[in-house]
Amino acid sequence: MIKNIKYQIVRAGSDNAFITQILKTFFLRIQELGLNPASVVVLNEKNFKANYAPNSPTVALYFGSNTTDFLNLDLVDILINDASFILPIVEDLGNFTKLVPEVLNTINGSELKEEKDIEAIVNSMLEGLSLLRVSRRLFISYRRNESSGVAIQLYERLEKSGFDVFLDTHSVRPGEVFQDELWHRLADTDVVVLLNTKGFLDSEWTQQELAKASAMSIGIIQLVWPDHKAEDMSKLTVQIQLDKTDFISKTFDNNKCSLEFDILDDIVTSVEGLRARSLGSRQDNLVTEFVKTAKALGIPVDLQPEKFITLERSSGDELVVLPTVGVPHAFRYNQSEDLIKRIRTHKKTVPYLLYDHRNIRDNWLKHLAWLDSYLPLKSVKITEVEAWLKSI
Repeated sequence: MIKNIKYQIVRAGSDNAFITQILKTFFLRIQELGLNPASVVVLNEKNFKANYAPNSPTVALYFGSNTTDFLNLDLVDILINDASFILPIVEDLGNFTKLVPEVLNTINGSELKEEKDIEAIVNSMLEGLSLLRVSRRLFISYRRNESSGVAIQLYERLEKSGFDVFLDTHSVRPGEVFQDELWHRLADTDVVVLLNTKGFLDSEWTQQELAKASAMSIGIIQLVWPDHKAEDMSKLTVQIQLDKTDFISKTFDNNKCSLEFDILDDIVTSVEGLRARSLGSRQDNLVTEFVKTAKALGIPVDLQPEKFITLERSSGDELVVLPTVGVPHAFRYNQSEDLIKRIRTHKKTVPYLLYDHRNIRDNWLKHLAWLDSYLPLKSVKITEVEAWLKSI
């Protein structure tokens, strides 16, 4: 049998003016991922000892302060001993070691100065709970002869914010098949940042990038150039209408133009906000297609609150199907095995990763097939679900 998982958020350290907004945003993202907010427990110094479960997935927020009398060190010791994810949060990373207890000095912290910093913190929380994949992949879609300067500028700014950004001129290694690698990286991206210049759709390649992103339900941040209209795209599109004042020297009609610093910050915040919705939508597509196929075959399946699927094979073994977005990597395999350990209540649970192989390069598919031959966790392609269900 499968037991429900309780996700734990532990609030520790000093009071912080942003905590209410952080939790509000977190629960909004939880709902966008299709999870029941009741599956999350918020703990603090008052209810920690009575309700804390050491084996449940946990993220702790430790709010630092300019003091030598740090609070809740007893909670911190317990969390460290349990190898829980702890996120130290301070107002100024430049003074990080002075603002948090010494035991947290070696942990990478987050800066929280203003409301726009909240999205990045919430995404770190979701990643710490394995509800959002740790890899943070973006894809910049643009026309070289119209917006190369802004594309390179965004590449550098987003990489600085911790994203793995695909930009065709920077990300394809020598010897790679260019177009195959481009589609592979698009299939594995969280959000597309689309530079919608006047001639964007005049290119066959940019048209294909847009069509594939929409077909895969990838979220799109659409930066619309001045004197140009936004394109009608998927529902997972955030439009940012640029004004000439958003450009340095108010110049936007050549490929060397660049954006002002403030608008770059707005774009990063928008990407963080759209990311959970985009990944949640893609996961829902996998779940819906799997459940629909099983129903057509008359095979009963159960969709669990944590968005994985369970069913029984004729031998009585319980199968757990874990939908995974993008390219399954070794770390995702390890995360899935950890999840199985938390939800298993007997020894006959058989785990499978469900993924969409379309647009993934052949060498990666061969690698995944090789992993299947060695690991207890197997993979299933979404287009082969019907045959797989019939075989069990």
